[in-house]
Amino acid sequence: MALRVQMTLATGSKPLLSSREGFSLIEILLVVALIALASGVLITNFTTFSDVTQEYRPEEILQAAIREARFTAAAERVTTRISYDDKTGNLLIEPGDQSYGLGENFGTGGQGEIRFYLVPPAEGLRPFPDADRSTLKTREVAFAPDRSSSPFIAEIDNGLGNALRLRFDPFSSVVRTDK
Repeated sequence: MALRVQMTLATGSKPLLSSREGFSLIEILLVVALIALASGVLITNFTTFSDVTQEYRPEEILQAAIREARFTAAAERVTTRISYDDKTGNLLIEPGDQSYGLGENFGTGGQGEIRFYLVPPAEGLRPFPDADRSTLKTREVAFAPDRSSSPFIAEIDNGLGNALRLRFDPFSSVVRTDK
């Protein structure tokens, strides 16, 4: 009878179990499905975000231009003026070369226009006298280095028959609504 010698493996003397290496088909399909779902959500949100062509209303553009004029006056310590150029349809901020386009309804090709009116000063703590009916038309509104201005009204006539009058606070870009 021959002697059987147990062989020792390089990894030890334990017998090898059938090892399960790799991923099953279900696991791979599950990961691919999760990646597809995540990328679908990401692509949908990205295309929605990139297709946004936001068009601003003239009153939003006017408020942005007024904020910029006030900021420029304070930052550069100079009196800054804002005016409407009826040839180009832009709001101009001087000094500087800043301009804000209002759209195709404004300028030579359109019938839109922006007009500025000064509000008569108030006496003491009384409200401004009949500010919404002011007819003191001015070509431009000036902002001092302390960011203040004379109280004014901006009338936006978009050329479609409805003129919108906005009464601005003399110390901020806030539209006054008190009556």
